[in-house]
Amino acid sequence: MNIAVAGTGYVGLSIATLLSQHHHVTAVDIVPEKVEQINHKKSPIQDDYIERYLAEKDLDLTATLDGEAAYRDADFVVIAAPTNYDSRKNFFDTSAVEAVIQLVMKVNPEA
Repeated sequence: MNIAVAGTGYVGLSIATLLSQHHHVTAVDIVPEKVEQINHKKSPIQDDYIERYLAEKDLDLTATLDGEAAYRDADFVVIAAPTNYDSRKNFFDTSAVEAVIQLVMKVNPEA
């Protein structure tokens, strides 16, 4: 199965790491340094399990900046993009999630 994971923070990278033990996973991020680290089997976040899995396990995991290509080829897309909370406005900024949804619907509405 081809799975794309949008976002490589704690949630996204944890999900991508676990799923990539049994499926092809493409992790999508907008930060080039994070993509490069993941592709070199280094965790861009401090997490003992993720660090160990990337270093020691045979994972089918790649990272990319090209969300369009990743989503086009995906059977499933997991969205783990940030939803920053503004306590003064009592508002969650869901624009990153909405942008991923729009792109997925454009390139692969069956995902």
